[in-house]
Amino acid sequence: MEGLNLIELFKRGGFIMWPLLILGILAMAAIIDRAVYFWTRRYKVPDTLDRLQPLFEGQSPPAGEEAPKDPLFAMGAAYYKDREAEPGQRAGVLRRRARALIQEGEARVRLLATIAAIAPLIGLLGTVWGMVQAFFEIELGGDNVRPSDFAGGIWEGLLTTVFGLAVAIPALAAVRIFEGRVERLAHDMNDVISHLDEWTGQRTE
Repeated sequence: MEGLNLIELFKRGGFIMWPLLILGILAMAAIIDRAVYFWTRRYKVPDTLDRLQPLFEGQSPPAGEEAPKDPLFAMGAAYYKDREAEPGQRAGVLRRRARALIQEGEARVRLLATIAAIAPLIGLLGTVWGMVQAFFEIELGGDNVRPSDFAGGIWEGLLTTVFGLAVAIPALAAVRIFEGRVERLAHDMNDVISHLDEWTGQRTE
């Protein structure tokens, strides 16, 4: 393998490498998209509550640019808008708002999970196909077959498994990270709603 670069290895892997390349590109795009999404929506619960407090104390609402993409601020704003509504009605509005924000955070995470699941299988398919070709060469060679006649086919087939894992491992790691962020968001939403209930002396059912 000395002297072989990534392009050469890709070529030696055969046609199975192309779907793996497509999956790798999709996974990278989805990871970048989610990373940018969560980076631009960073928040801290105490800071969000500080921004919301003037709203519930009857002061001028904070400028929109102070928390342009804070999902917790969006929940607080929805609560403020329906603060005079019946608890059941307000709870319905907040549930719908929370569901929309969570679905927005989960976007493309399922795609990453699918890629993490099928990339190793496609790589394994390429390896099995390489083994089939290698044993076919053994059959054709009969008694004259030498290890070198089919060894190349075997290791070239194994390349697809390597590339499949190279795609799947980062995708799976990203899925776990992004799922954790969404779970934390759901928990923090409940935390903020609890604080707002205390401020208003109401209870959201």
